[in-house]
Parts: sequence; C-alpha cells; structure tokens
Amino acid sequence: MILDIEMIRSFYASYSDRVAQARAVLKRPLTYAEKVLMAHLFDPAQLRPYKRGEEYVDFRPDRVAMQDATAQMALLQFMNAGKSQVAVPASVHCDHLIRADVGAGRDLAAARETNREVYDFLQSVSRKYGIGFWAPGAGIIHQVVLENYAFPGGMMVGTDSHTPNAGGLGMVAVGVGGADAVDVLTGMPWELKMPRLIGVHLTGRLSGWASPKDVILEILGRLTVKGGTNAILEYFGEGTATLSATGKATICNMGAELGATCSLFAYDERADEYLRKTGRTEVAALAARNADELRADEEVYADPATFYDQLVEIDLSQVEPHLNGPFTPDAATPISQMRAKGPASDYPMTVEVGLVGSCTNSSYQDLARAASVARQVVEKGIGMKGQLIINPGSEQIRYTAER
Repeated sequence: MILDIEMIRSFYASYSDRVAQARAVLKRPLTYAEKVLMAHLFDPAQLRPYKRGEEYVDFRPDRVAMQDATAQMALLQFMNAGKSQVAVPASVHCDHLIRADVGAGRDLAAARETNREVYDFLQSVSRKYGIGFWAPGAGIIHQVVLENYAFPGGMMVGTDSHTPNAGGLGMVAVGVGGADAVDVLTGMPWELKMPRLIGVHLTGRLSGWASPKDVILEILGRLTVKGGTNAILEYFGEGTATLSATGKATICNMGAELGATCSLFAYDERADEYLRKTGRTEVAALAARNADELRADEEVYADPATFYDQLVEIDLSQVEPHLNGPFTPDAATPISQMRAKGPASDYPMTVEVGLVGSCTNSSYQDLARAASVARQVVEKGIGMKGQLIINPGSEQIRYTAER
C-alpha cells in the first residue's frame, strides 16, 4: 500500500475550519458536496456564493490519478513545464493497454511485450517526478485508488471517466482530460463550472437479488444519460447505511453514464470499516474526528428540497435487478418486465457473456455473490450456456478470493 499520509494529515488539520468559514460566508447550512468544494478553493479569499451551473471556479485538488493510455500525453506535457516534482501526489496505473483475450498469464505477457516502450517511459517518468507507479497486473485504476488513495472529504482528478468511483469513500473525484491533469500536477488552478446538486434520498434496504449496481441502473432509467450533466449526485438517507463502501463505489462509478461531474456518499461506519480493513487505520481515525463535516448539515437532511437543485427518491426495498440497454445505458428494464418487453422491443434475449468483476463491480462482495451462483449451477448439473469472464479489479481482490 502506498499512502500520502502527510498530505492527508495536513488536509484534515484545516478541513473543519475551512468548512466553518464557508458556512459563515454563505450564511446557511451546507450540503456535503458544498463542504468539499468550498474547502478546495484554489484561493480561499475568493470564497463567496457561486451560481451553480453557471459560474466557473478555480479549485486545488489533493491528488491526480492517470491510466496508462491517457498518462502518456499528460506526462509529456508535464515534462515540458520545467518542474522537478509534481505539485500534488499522483499515480499512474497500467491497466487500459492490457487486452483481455485468453487469460491473465498470457494476456499480461503479451501486454508487457507489446507495450514495453510505453511502460518503460511511464515508469521512468514516474520515478523522476515522484509519481506512484502501478505496473501491469497490479489492478484496475479505480479499484486500486479506492483501496489505497481515496479518503473522505478529499478532491481528486483522474484521466478516466470512471474516476468518480472514489465517491464511495466520500471523495469528490472527477474524470478529466490530460490537460486538466497537467494543470493540477504543475500546481496551477483547476477550473470547473460550479456543479448543480442532485440529492438522491435512499430509504429502505435492498432485498432478493438486487445489488448496488441496480440502484444506479434504475436512476439511469429515470434521469437518462444527460440527466447528470454539470451536476454532482449526493446520496443521503437511512438507506445509505445498508450499502457497503464498495457497493457505494459501484454506484458512483456508474454515475459517469449519467454525464454527472461526480457522485458522492457521506462518511459513515461502512467507510470507516473499509479504511481499516484496507490498512488505513490512521486515515480512519482522522476522518472520525472530522465526521460532522464529512456529511451534510442536519438542516439539509431535514429539508433537502431547499438545498438541492433536484431531488430523487429511491426506496431500496422496491429496487429489483435491472437489464440496461441495448444501444444506450439508460434503456432500463426491471428484470420482471423483460419477458414481455424484450420480444416486443426486439431486444436480444440470449445472454452470451457474463463478466464477473471489472473496475465497476470488482469487490470481494461481488465475486462472492457470483461464486455462490456458480456453486449452485455445478451442484444442480445445469451446465454453462455462455462465456464467463472473471476479472478481479485488483491484485488484492484476486489474492483475497484465492485465499
């Protein structure tokens, strides 16, 4: 595990004071997203009420994450900036250039040979400028970030659209282009249009075969692929306590399909447990001391319609497994309706491939659920009717599953 603990200590040492200052200037209670945004203004002297969805604001993120395909141009640009070190902690993850074809052993060997020049370049640049380097085979960028770098209340930019995965641990994490990443790496302001805020109120508890991914699939059906544009989805309500940290990360990851700037869950016991189980006991302790400011103010939860630009109500007990598509992820169909809607809409009805894992659903919890089904298939002698691909999101998850 690689952890930028000094940066995190410094962040938490002043976080509550910065939130208190923002509350005093805005003269009202704050949502959790607002607390994180205002605590990361590039120039705290510019703290004032901003018009959501209209005004551009300069921010100072805490870190940068880059995957191997997009890191190349970003680091070439950074090298031309004449800096000796990156201005904020950063990491490079070699995952996107690996072609999933026949299996991990051969696929990794082929990737290392085909992309040798790229990997050597990224590793040497990372070593020179103080950037964390994750070699091919270490895992998918978003799962590795969740396990090692994400922390409640922080802000991160990443050169991949599913960077918001870290929102499962309470981090404002935004997918950006390489030029934006270079701005942050060089210590320049990062400009973002002040996002609108969509509050998602979760009640109840998931039941049956419904899983966290079905929550975001249902939201996709409601809001469409453009419904989250220039907005942060902030989840709250008693239903959030029933979801695991990795389940929340799945929901935030797939918020990218809404066009959302990012998605965010408040810090809670599930986040605390995940931090401790992934070896970040000190981060958990620091977050616990700031727990009151790692969630929205109580007045917001009491009257959410006043503080969010849009409000979505989800009763988790009513969420059922979904099939989304074809052609667009917002074509959402509850599985109970698929027998009638599928043929009527000329949807393909044969499941040809099952993917267990990926950056979106690669927690041990996801693998264990799939393994339970697989055991029952074997016990009942049903047999396989399609291809099954297993893709643990990180080496840590693969090792845990094997153990």
